[in-house]
Amino acid sequence: MEAGHFVALLLAGIGPLLALARIAKLPATLVLAGAGVAVGLLPGPPLVRLDPGIAIALFLPPIIYAGNVRITPLLLRRTLLPGGLVGVLVALAVIGATALVARWMLPDLGGPQAVLLGVVAALFDTRIFHEAEGRPHVPRAVADALKAREIAARVVALTVFSLALEALSERAPPGLGEAALDIAWSLAGGAAAGIAIGRAVLWLRDRAGPAPIEIAVSLAAPYLAALAAEWLALSLAVSVIAAALTVSAARVDPETGEARSSAETRIAAAAFWEEASLLASAVLFFFAGLALPEALAGLGFWPLARVAGAAAAILALVLLVQWLGSLAAAHLPPLSAALEEADAATRGGAAGVMAWASTLSVIGLIAALSIPATLPDGEPTPGRDLVLVLAALVILGSVLVQGLTLRAVVRRAGLSAPAEAKAEEEKARGAAAAARDRAPDAPEEAGRRALLRLHERDEIGDESLRKALRESDLRERAAEGGGTGAGPPQP
Repeated sequence: MEAGHFVALLLAGIGPLLALARIAKLPATLVLAGAGVAVGLLPGPPLVRLDPGIAIALFLPPIIYAGNVRITPLLLRRTLLPGGLVGVLVALAVIGATALVARWMLPDLGGPQAVLLGVVAALFDTRIFHEAEGRPHVPRAVADALKAREIAARVVALTVFSLALEALSERAPPGLGEAALDIAWSLAGGAAAGIAIGRAVLWLRDRAGPAPIEIAVSLAAPYLAALAAEWLALSLAVSVIAAALTVSAARVDPETGEARSSAETRIAAAAFWEEASLLASAVLFFFAGLALPEALAGLGFWPLARVAGAAAAILALVLLVQWLGSLAAAHLPPLSAALEEADAATRGGAAGVMAWASTLSVIGLIAALSIPATLPDGEPTPGRDLVLVLAALVILGSVLVQGLTLRAVVRRAGLSAPAEAKAEEEKARGAAAAARDRAPDAPEEAGRRALLRLHERDEIGDESLRKALRESDLRERAAEGGGTGAGPPQP
């Protein structure tokens, strides 16, 4: 089958698979991962191969961008200790512990390859938790800390990933001082480049016009940030995240309540980035499945049972480190304040929920697939197939085991807090309605100002703010004549 035909068939099949996931009340990621493995196990040669460079250049930027353009910088500031600090420490601990266990269980695995496997194990997201049908609401402080930890882990893991790839290419390792300067430049320069690109995209969107054109302009943000990172030797993760947060922070003027774009654009853009992330993740699961048979064939003398045992041990280790980090985070403000009345068992339960909600990310598959097949001297990269198989087994095991049991774990921990979420939403609606009544000439602007003040005072979180702003957008679009169910204008 030609590559074009396979991609067309793949895109045609994603929609029905998502519909089946909805009918079966299963997380979409769980179904897509299973389908990817099933396609990879079909008899015959691989239907198509994915160029590792394409995996990084085409799929990684939109996945990272879509996961961060929905949150506000204020969330990161509030969760600096239980989210950012713990996220950095947990990521480093997972990478180190995974590398040590991998070298112990598979002695012939090289050091850089073991570190690359640790990078895969350190990359996680909370997609399955949010996709779960009828998911219970956990306390906002827990969800916010987990989101901040996810971002910190990506920055650390992808930075270590680039260093491990350099070591794998057998270049002379830099001195400690030089390495520190390189990392500082990568992170600080990445943040500056991302902010500059985010502001440039916002400037252009202000002058773009209709919703389809604005969304097309927004698509440039993650790719420009990624290209700047490559050209200037910056952190790709930091560049893309900084661009996303810059765009997110500027959606609404906090002083006037005026939105930078039309209601139509804001509604359509939210749906677009959600679908873009889902489609990119689906494609990667399928390509990873297609790469599995060839990688399994390249294992050589490694028995599959031994490799599977090592993958199971690594997953158990990752969950243990995540739980220990979550337990430490439960004693740091503001998470500690939210659990102040809880006993030790509840704190342990909260840590368990945070660890179990941290399913390994499809970004780890990108990292594994992007390991070059050959070294600069033309020799095959040693251990690449072993790392790819281990990465796929660990990620799929995480998705299956944690995805199928996450709701039960939350329920058993006694951590569900539906009343908190409902109270925040009611407070947001009430404050916005009162503000609109006091400003009949510009009701939606007044309502948005009130919502931003509640968010600034930490009376509502990102999710409640996003829902309330969406309701405002729907009312505004209806007032403009679009109707609450109208689609975006045709280009």
